[in-house]
Amino acid sequence: MRSAVLLLGLLALAACGPAWAPPNAPTRPCDIIDAAAFNAARESGAAVGRARIYESGMVDLSNGPGVSHCATYSSTMRPCRRPNDYVIEYTQADGAVFYVHVPANTEYRFNVRAAPNTCQIILAPAQQ
Repeated sequence: MRSAVLLLGLLALAACGPAWAPPNAPTRPCDIIDAAAFNAARESGAAVGRARIYESGMVDLSNGPGVSHCATYSSTMRPCRRPNDYVIEYTQADGAVFYVHVPANTEYRFNVRAAPNTCQIILAPAQQ
């Protein structure tokens, strides 16, 4: 039983792909796109997330079916990478909406202190 749970955990992490970044790796905000680009990416098979930012600063991120994340509640700084594009619709406390895009095979993570765009692209050593 214990080995089955371990195997499931490893498979879930493997779905995110390899990640090299230490917690202090430099980042930049994920690219902001318009609603048309968000919808086009979604229709082309991108993974889709929806984030709600509350006045308290809390961010609630939910993803579509079949989307798993590398980050956890206790470790949101853990880097992720997925084989397909990833787009997120953010709704701010005042109701304003914006969209972001993470290209396929790009390493990213979430940083709640960077709100409203908590999605951060991790810069590879060659990009620094």
